[in-house]
Amino acid sequence: MEQANKYRDSSEYPCGMADFEDLRNRGCLYVDKTDIIYKMLKSKFIFMSRPRRFGKSLLCSTLKAYFEGKKELFEGLKIMNLEKEWKRYPVLHFSISGIKDMPIDQMASGLGFQLRWYEDIYGTPSADETTPGKRFMGLIRRARQQTGMQVVVIIDEYDAPMLTHMHDEEHKAQVRQILQEFYQTVKECDADERFVFITGITKFSQMSIFSTLNNLSNITMDKNYASICGITESELHGIFDIDVEMLADEYEVGKEEMYAILKEKYDGYHFLEKTEDIYNPYSLLRAFYHRKLDSYWFASGTPTFIINELKKNGKDILKYEGATATSTEFDQPTENMASPLPLLYQAGYLTIKSYNPFASTYVLGTPNAEVKAGLMENILPIVNGTNRADNMSYTSKILTQLYDGEYDGAMKTLQAFLYSIPYMQQGKDYLKDLATLEAFYQRDLYMFFSGMSALVQCEVMMAEGRTDMVMRMGEKCFVCEFKVSANAKTAIDQIDRKKYYEPYRTIQRRIIKIGAYFDVKERTLKDWEVEELD
Repeated sequence: MEQANKYRDSSEYPCGMADFEDLRNRGCLYVDKTDIIYKMLKSKFIFMSRPRRFGKSLLCSTLKAYFEGKKELFEGLKIMNLEKEWKRYPVLHFSISGIKDMPIDQMASGLGFQLRWYEDIYGTPSADETTPGKRFMGLIRRARQQTGMQVVVIIDEYDAPMLTHMHDEEHKAQVRQILQEFYQTVKECDADERFVFITGITKFSQMSIFSTLNNLSNITMDKNYASICGITESELHGIFDIDVEMLADEYEVGKEEMYAILKEKYDGYHFLEKTEDIYNPYSLLRAFYHRKLDSYWFASGTPTFIINELKKNGKDILKYEGATATSTEFDQPTENMASPLPLLYQAGYLTIKSYNPFASTYVLGTPNAEVKAGLMENILPIVNGTNRADNMSYTSKILTQLYDGEYDGAMKTLQAFLYSIPYMQQGKDYLKDLATLEAFYQRDLYMFFSGMSALVQCEVMMAEGRTDMVMRMGEKCFVCEFKVSANAKTAIDQIDRKKYYEPYRTIQRRIIKIGAYFDVKERTLKDWEVEELD
């Protein structure tokens, strides 16, 4: 019993909670960002985008509690040493995700339903207030008149309906018209407003959705607010040290090793250059709550708009891993994008990996193993025409075999998987030359192994050349070379001759070399050799 009480009770983790008042009243764990929030309060019109389940709704709720003057909820937090006045303002807080799945002809009434909550407080609309926008304007002005205070407007998930219909041009135009009329009210009521905060996943242009609202300050890539959502490296080591120790005990590893595991699985988000690593708060808290490492972010649902975009434009997913781009290429309005890059970045499937200040270019990549696994699990069936459930069955089996050291069995399972890919999905273009065909197998294997939460890299530069694939799983590192015009022994010899394994000697306990030969005619894995480095 003493051991059980050593760690936090599961009820202390605010899993699934986005209401600040409820969280504080229940005594749940809260990562104090109120000093950063206080900086934001000096501005008036603010826009910020962050990936889904990254704490945006909790931030909105925290702002609501602050502007409602609920000082008691902030006892013990950093803002108590900063704020002296604690004024009470009328707050209008809307969550637009509530209408995203409604039929188009019901969206206006869906907005009206949210308006009605505040109309019960500040008075019913007049006869000429017939649209959501006109009702919104009347509501703001009545709230100002009745309270004598400027109004605070908080709009959460502003882009949810647009994302639902982003691949349907006809419906997207109708949704844009409804939202545009609603949002332009914010600009027209400028004099009656103290503070406006709008947040969502993606960035839409002012012409598209905000109309004349051209005075928004976009803090999405502002260094002052980089860590306002999510959990930083220092917060993990400070606030959650006891929780990391708990997971380490659960998995029977050292605490430092568990820190490394959590970093690989849930870390890696950067919302601008030169910032501290940001961990996914949803996944991290779920891991502590369940005392289990799992892919919680993807288990909570893959947005349809991402799947539709990948079906339409994202089959060559490898080219986005390690892609070099300027900020205007990935931080641009979503409806203007020429590739999936902006959507993948803004939705959290890609993040900033490095920055070249001389060229003003960024290198992008998947943030961590959890995101990569979920992304590849969803894109693999789109690319090769296989069944998702079958893919998961193959990955589960091969994962077990690799962990158990049954390498020959793992290669046979991989062979069966490649046999399952429909011929037409392989495509005639891939048969034009051997080098391209080799890239085809490399692409599919990259997605396949990434779907097992393995850390996978393709075309890894070495001193003596480039190895086709390096895959790290726990204590093991698999160094792979693929051939379509030579046998497996030739592939192993190349790994040895060019010492592709050398960079991993000091960081991995066991290194396994895999040489594989793919038969062009039979379109599958024909021969292989597996050797463990002494």
